[in-house]
Amino acid sequence: MHCIEIDKFRYEIKENGDSEIVKSMESVQRAFIRFTNRTSRPVNVWWRNYQGKLQHYASLKPGAHYDVNTFLTHPWEFSDAATFESYVINNKPVFKVPNVVAGMRYRTNWNISIPVRSLRFTAMLAVASNFPDANKVVQLELPTALGEELFDLVQDVNNCQPAVPNK
Repeated sequence: MHCIEIDKFRYEIKENGDSEIVKSMESVQRAFIRFTNRTSRPVNVWWRNYQGKLQHYASLKPGAHYDVNTFLTHPWEFSDAATFESYVINNKPVFKVPNVVAGMRYRTNWNISIPVRSLRFTAMLAVASNFPDANKVVQLELPTALGEELFDLVQDVNNCQPAVPNK
């Protein structure tokens, strides 16, 4: 499980193997975008500014949408408003407007969803979310590998703090 951390930079690996901070670049090619929350949870919409820091833009109720006039090189991210878990568009945690949208005079819709998860991970996440203390996982007497994985997941879940948007 990946959580958005407001004060942290996000890096991506380029084709040449170098890592680069995810941030907004130039503001040249406009794009008219609509983000639609297709989850059953409230979602926060974040923009990565020119330094790579997150800026809160909107909070969306389930089914709600947010219209934004942006640019091709501006990255957007999404998180569960309560758990801070990263959400996705097209199963990618960072949304960058595709080049084909540049210059369109109408708004294109992009659906925010939860990441694709295996049934195993979904079940583990459901169990992990009920443990306020990772040390109590030992009491389940699970096989070692499964217990260690659940222990780590409980710590991840407990480390995802609720988002406190600051504008």
